[in-house]
Amino acid sequence: MLTHLYQFALQKIKFSQVTACSLLSLLCISCSPPPQQGVELKINEIKAASRQGVYNIAGSTNLPDDSRIAITALRYLSPAHERSLTSQHNTYSILARQIVPVSAGKWQTTLNFWQVSTDGSYQEAWQTEAALQNSLQPATSVTFIATYEPSAQLLTEQQTIPELQGRLVRFSADGEEYVQASQTLPVTLASGKTAPPKVLPEETNGGWGNRSDLDLNTSNTTATRPKPIKTNQTNAPLSLAEFLR
Repeated sequence: MLTHLYQFALQKIKFSQVTACSLLSLLCISCSPPPQQGVELKINEIKAASRQGVYNIAGSTNLPDDSRIAITALRYLSPAHERSLTSQHNTYSILARQIVPVSAGKWQTTLNFWQVSTDGSYQEAWQTEAALQNSLQPATSVTFIATYEPSAQLLTEQQTIPELQGRLVRFSADGEEYVQASQTLPVTLASGKTAPPKVLPEETNGGWGNRSDLDLNTSNTTATRPKPIKTNQTNAPLSLAEFLR
């Protein structure tokens, strides 16, 4: 009889210990702070506009309103004699860059990749240098990058920099945090022609313009007498009436 009572009491004690541990675990879980949400930054849409070389980019984020997002489009380049674009010597050309604000968790902008050369040909920025154009092989795609940098923000008194967490957080060579998202799409090189841009005089000859347009033979041979200076002052002796003022 005593043995049965002892076993029954022992089972009660073990059950109480298990219950207490379970309650303690639940209490710890309920008291622990909720996990912080990571920063989200997405490129949702990249769409070619009606004009050639122009692209509309839109995205979303959970960053605060008025946060500044840098949208960059770049094309990777490699030496022309190397067929692989995975070489360590790869460089890139920035085709366009815009800073856009966040509004209600969304952002959007338009990037124009093409420039107009002096002969009216469309080209990308790196193609303006003939030496680069002949020595570099461009990738067949363009990489679109959205970047949020805390150090580049223009804050008001009511704004603060959010704590950066999540899989999109990166670190620069200087240890600065930033958030970045990217997307790569095939984009053909610039082609075609348009009217050449008008060259302004201040854009030639170091700002002097074309000196041959100046008429150096024109001279003004007519002498003009300067107009007399009108004044009330005189060196004549004072009159009696002036002495009495």
